[in-house]
Amino acid sequence: MLLHLRPHLHIIILCICWYAISSLASQVTKQVLTLCPLPLFLGEFQFLYTALLAALSCTMAYYYPSFNNIFPKGTFPEYNRDYNNSDYITRNSSQQKNIITRPTKFIFKTVLPLSVFQFVGKYFGHKGTSLVPISTVASIKTLSPLFILLFQKMLRIKTLPLTKILYFSLFSLVVGVWIIVREDSKFSTKNKNNSIGSSSYGVICAIISMFIFVGQNIYGKKVFTYKSENQINPTLDRVEDYRENSPLPYYEGKMKMPEIQPHKPKSYDKLTLMIYISLVGFALSFCWFMALEFPIIWGHLFHGTSNDLIQEMPWRLYFLNGTFHFLQAMITFHLLGEISTLTYSIANLMKRIAIISVSWVFVGRSVTLWQIVGLLLNVFGLFLYERCSNKRKQIKSRPE
Repeated sequence: MLLHLRPHLHIIILCICWYAISSLASQVTKQVLTLCPLPLFLGEFQFLYTALLAALSCTMAYYYPSFNNIFPKGTFPEYNRDYNNSDYITRNSSQQKNIITRPTKFIFKTVLPLSVFQFVGKYFGHKGTSLVPISTVASIKTLSPLFILLFQKMLRIKTLPLTKILYFSLFSLVVGVWIIVREDSKFSTKNKNNSIGSSSYGVICAIISMFIFVGQNIYGKKVFTYKSENQINPTLDRVEDYRENSPLPYYEGKMKMPEIQPHKPKSYDKLTLMIYISLVGFALSFCWFMALEFPIIWGHLFHGTSNDLIQEMPWRLYFLNGTFHFLQAMITFHLLGEISTLTYSIANLMKRIAIISVSWVFVGRSVTLWQIVGLLLNVFGLFLYERCSNKRKQIKSRPE
């Protein structure tokens, strides 16, 4: 058993850290939005702070090769180094010269859809978190397998075959989410005196955020899966393998060699993408922030204007939230490049289960039997969904 898990041990450790950080980050986000319910400002702060931390990480990777080597290939730009002397960095025209990759038209074309996903997803996710319990938002996001399958069918992308087990797993997810949302709604309206309309709007925001997550999951897998030079252009490797393994002499006279295209990366490194996604996302939401929330913050900070929204500006929580957000993004980008889309979606959905469980502990109220039933239905549905995914992989990898 242990020998079987050893090759995947680093993925398991990453997922455990991911679950712990995400659960704490959700609690910090809820606290921030309770004291200062301004979702656009929180999103803008996260964008800028994430870009800053990503730039600092690139700087450390540039000047300290040992730090760069901790992370898998494709995390940072490919800097040219003299590995015989790690104290010095040599620069070559064929390698990365700058600490941060310079912006190009192709970079912005690549990150623009993800920046839109981030901007819209952050707003509706934060808005939903400010209106309804964390467990409601997290449980709604566990419905994403249903819509991933629907969208993949609509876009004619290869996906899981629709079997009875798959239908039952999706049914379990839907019923489990409905039970959790219903129980959370009862508690919210009873103990926090929230209106039914406010709770309903929070649920709608959480559903929209879930749709954004589905689109980001489908598109982001193509962008964040790092392709090495050999993966992108394997022609040369195939020729060399033929020369070494063939028992016959390899004639090169008039034989037309396969055309070898120059290396053109299909995807950028994860930190470059993180920086530009954050900056473009900040720019996209800046006008909305200035029009809707900046006057409120300006009046509170500099004119002492009293309002019913802001209780205080929890700057420490903002920085803590930004740090957690950056760590989550680093782990997410690493997992997206290491595992398949469906496996990542399962890992992300199990993260939602962890967030739901931790949120119930932090709230400090008694958990009802129906909530436990809803959570178990979610876990059972995810288990069946994963079984369907693994069975498809085994059939696909089976030799014909």
